Amino acid sequence: MKQISTLVKDFSLLVLMLVLTFNTQAQQQTGENGESNSLAVSFIGVPTLISGTALSIGAKYRFLNVATKINADVTIVSATGGATVTNIDDNATTKPEAFSPIVLIPANSIGTVAFNIEYFKADNNGGNGGSKDLKDLSVTAYDIDGFTSGTSSIKEIDMLDLGAGGTVSYQSNALQISVVQNGSQFTATNIAGINYDGTDTSAKQVMFTVTNKKVSSFTYAVGANNGFSFAYPRQFAVYFKAFDYIAAALLPVKYQSFTGNVVNKSVLLNWVTAQEVDNNYFEIERSFTGKDFTRIGVALDGFENGTKKEYAFKDNFPLLEDKEVVYYRLKQFDNDGKYSYSTILVVRLKSISKLDIQVSPNPFTERLTVRFTGTANTTAEVRIVNISGQSVMNKIANVSKGYNNIQVEGLNSLPSGTYLATVVVNGKVVGTQKIVK
Repeated sequence: MKQISTLVKDFSLLVLMLVLTFNTQAQQQTGENGESNSLAVSFIGVPTLISGTALSIGAKYRFLNVATKINADVTIVSATGGATVTNIDDNATTKPEAFSPIVLIPANSIGTVAFNIEYFKADNNGGNGGSKDLKDLSVTAYDIDGFTSGTSSIKEIDMLDLGAGGTVSYQSNALQISVVQNGSQFTATNIAGINYDGTDTSAKQVMFTVTNKKVSSFTYAVGANNGFSFAYPRQFAVYFKAFDYIAAALLPVKYQSFTGNVVNKSVLLNWVTAQEVDNNYFEIERSFTGKDFTRIGVALDGFENGTKKEYAFKDNFPLLEDKEVVYYRLKQFDNDGKYSYSTILVVRLKSISKLDIQVSPNPFTERLTVRFTGTANTTAEVRIVNISGQSVMNKIANVSKGYNNIQVEGLNSLPSGTYLATVVVNGKVVGTQKIVK
């Protein structure tokens, strides 16, 4: 009996240890913003170029110790639309454990760059052994945002391919990206054109996650649809964690459409619901930044149209005529007081007046003359921007209504190459010309 009692005691102790271990692991797999991950993959180290030309197609970089005894190789495999990599992994403004390339998107172009990320067993000499399968891998592309100014905008594009069997998850509430599956590829395209400062993983409306098992390599492609008349650098990031999102099944209303049209000096909003469960009413909200919204009205009920309901609301706010872009969203309330948000609708109210600028000499050496006809007495800024999207020379000058002539000097120290001369008035780009030194 004593031996049996000892065995029972030992077995109970073993069960207790297993439960404690399980709970500890479960706690370790939950982090900030509802994130979870079964393997802590981190690209916090400084990558080393091991083959090819830096930042060019074919360049391969090695990240050491992205997990215990695991290295990762990142190869730039292709590019479209003239897009180029200007920084393989910028940790200055993103989560340092993320992989965060900066890509330059040419003017008026849809450009992308694709990366292949491979995992290897780390050997004792800092090199790679054989290929390494990660049992469970979740990859989250986040901060898939954009920027809108007048009639121009840039909207980011992210693609993840973790191979056959990969599954996708993303926010169903107030989503600002369109996610499309093509085979094992999942592509997210920004649809709102709203910029989010920094790279905040709490902005779930502009992120998505792909998860798969036994992953030794995957493809990550990034880019944007750039509607501006100058090259635009954008930072991208993937985070090796899963996130909890609001499931579509929990939403009581399924939207078929949400549109806005400018009618004289007002905006007419229309939305159609294809499914309503315990819906009470809608609040209509407006913003001029895309982030801070204010309630402007209530829609208690719509018009029955077969299996659909149609709603309408007219925004007559007097200051609309002074704005270029306005954002709307719907706040839908259930009968029990719970609420959810629609996607954000962007309505362009008027275009920015573009200036016909002339820059000479072109090619230039030490100085430039920028000529244009102004529409009002104001202040203008002339920026000289390099091919990486960095401003290398700025000059602010008072301009008048009518003919203007601005001299930009001190350019002899600039290296030879292609630049953009850009005129900015009241924070808006109103004219751009390509120049060569």
